[in-house]
Amino acid sequence: MRKFLTMLVASGIISLAATSCGGGDKGGTTPTPTPTPDVTESLSVSPTTLTLAGGASGTFNITSNVAWTVTASSGYTVSPASGSNNGTVTVTAGASATGGTVTVKGKSKSVSVTISSPAAASITLTPETISIPAVAGSGTFTINCSGAWTITLPNPKPAWLTSVTPMSGTGNATITVNTGNYVEKTKTQTFLTIKSGANTKYFTITKEAATNAAPTKPTGLKPTGSNVETITTFSWNASTDSNNDKIKYTVMLSKDNNNWTSFDATEKTSLMNKEDLAKNTTYYYKVVADDGYEGGKTESDVVTFTTGSTKSYWADGEVKLYEVNSDGSITEVTTTAKPFKLIYTGDGYTQDLFKYGGQFDQEVDKGIKALFQIEPYKFYYNYFAIYKVAAYSNEAGMSSGSTEWDNANNKIDTKFKCSWQGGNSTGIGCDTRMVETYAAKCFGVEYDGGNEIRTKLSWSPISVIINADQYAGTNIWSSGMGGMKMVSIAQTPARHPSSGSYGGFEYTLRHEYGGHGIGLLGDEYVYYNTTAYPYDNQSTFRYWQNLGAYANSYLPAWDATNSIWYSDFDHCNVGLTPTVEGANWKTFADMTETYGACNIGLHAGSATYGVGIYRSENSSCMINNIPHFNTFSRWKIYCRIKITAGETPTVEDFISHDFDKTNSYGSAAPSTKGATPNQKRCEGPILIDPYHKKPYKMR
Repeated sequence: MRKFLTMLVASGIISLAATSCGGGDKGGTTPTPTPTPDVTESLSVSPTTLTLAGGASGTFNITSNVAWTVTASSGYTVSPASGSNNGTVTVTAGASATGGTVTVKGKSKSVSVTISSPAAASITLTPETISIPAVAGSGTFTINCSGAWTITLPNPKPAWLTSVTPMSGTGNATITVNTGNYVEKTKTQTFLTIKSGANTKYFTITKEAATNAAPTKPTGLKPTGSNVETITTFSWNASTDSNNDKIKYTVMLSKDNNNWTSFDATEKTSLMNKEDLAKNTTYYYKVVADDGYEGGKTESDVVTFTTGSTKSYWADGEVKLYEVNSDGSITEVTTTAKPFKLIYTGDGYTQDLFKYGGQFDQEVDKGIKALFQIEPYKFYYNYFAIYKVAAYSNEAGMSSGSTEWDNANNKIDTKFKCSWQGGNSTGIGCDTRMVETYAAKCFGVEYDGGNEIRTKLSWSPISVIINADQYAGTNIWSSGMGGMKMVSIAQTPARHPSSGSYGGFEYTLRHEYGGHGIGLLGDEYVYYNTTAYPYDNQSTFRYWQNLGAYANSYLPAWDATNSIWYSDFDHCNVGLTPTVEGANWKTFADMTETYGACNIGLHAGSATYGVGIYRSENSSCMINNIPHFNTFSRWKIYCRIKITAGETPTVEDFISHDFDKTNSYGSAAPSTKGATPNQKRCEGPILIDPYHKKPYKMR
């Protein structure tokens, strides 16, 4: 029994073993996979070094059985930057590259190519410069070099430089420079850069100026003869220029026809001498016409004159043109048949102050120059004929205590009875009829006590410069009977405090004369900061518009049908329209981004009131005398100048010559403490009450 059991157990073991292995005839074990043998990474480059000059390219080969990437030191570029297996890579050196490494990285290996610059070779250029005529042509020069070299063209390349060949090489070579036509009348230069390694040479190419025709010589020189005033006006006939170049004239004066003294060049055909010439002396005199280009100077014949011993002062009522032709025409602006006439005179100047070149001349000239230092007057200077009129006063200075001379408590016996209100006021009054009488002498009209003078003087503004030291200023718009146009009279003391502010004479004159008198602009400052513009004032507003103030414009009106404001006035710098769409400066507001002028829109406050009346920009000469008129004021002044000259104003023409659109100035006003210095006009301005000089910040 025991033996049988043993066999059974053994048999059972065998049977179980067979069953667990799947049994049968197929065997009882699982196959083991055959391992893949390791692949040996292969990565090499050839060649392992490259020599590249700046701007040159070279190649190397990659032998590999894996994927790879390529990187290069700064100053070099590679292509391609990645790949697999075998390939070719191009390396390009930048213009200033001086050496580096290109690295090729595979799966686990990396190799490199060393890049070096060619050894610097000495460079000699023969010649080192050439000159080529203005017409199309060519020139050559030789590079003598013991190594490789490259040529780099100027950047930007001038249009007339058409080609340079060859641009690179090794050893000596002849280089050809080809040029096209050059039409400018001033010669120009450019440079080629020749490099060999670290060595650099520059070759100069000069393109000669196009042929220039000199102007004809000036003729008709005056004065001539004897007894010439020691303060005299030199005049001559205009030269002509076949190239239509602008001509400047220089007056030359000599006592011996050998040693010459020259005056400042002018574009006019007359020049007043500001200093006394020697009495009873013979002078040699000539005029040089210059078109500003090479070979463009022509001298007149020399004439002589002899000074006398008298007439060194203005006569009462004497009229002279300020650097304008004696007939009132303007030579260099041939399309300006009707120059805009400005009249400068003075009050409180006694006879001893009227010496030619003396105090009257100097202070009036200062006022003339002040106006034409800012735009748009500066650019359109040649559109004006400027008259100076002498008026003798029995006493020097200015009355005070009232704008009515009869009521003044400090009466000064002056020609025009200019009288300052006094106290905190800047107001000045004058005898407007007497001013008009003297101003009318510019046109040869005798005073007749009627409106003829006003007819002649309408649109010819008058500047009365007062021999006084006081911060004040007033423009008077005076209308005649029977619908006559108004006459503008701007009064400005010739000397008053200006330190650290815009209260000086020049600033006040630009506001009163350039703004009110010539531009017919309204004030933009605020006196009643929180008060609305009174309805009753609108009738006065309309009255002056109809006479010419604010440029013959009309008040805006409400269109109930379309629920919009509309305006048919063209040039007014202040308005009652409460929306930009109804404002007359809408055109410029729409162009703020493209035009570049800043902050043109609807800004509350003008004509002394802070509410219900608007201006176009934050800051302007019409607020606090800064030397800048806002964009729309400049447009208005421009229109008046062009229309007076018989020309048609256009927005495109205005913009093309508007050189003040991005100007900015501080906004501090006279005697105003706490105003921010150097404040930009695009920021909130300080609006000034001109009577009490109180600053108001517009919100």
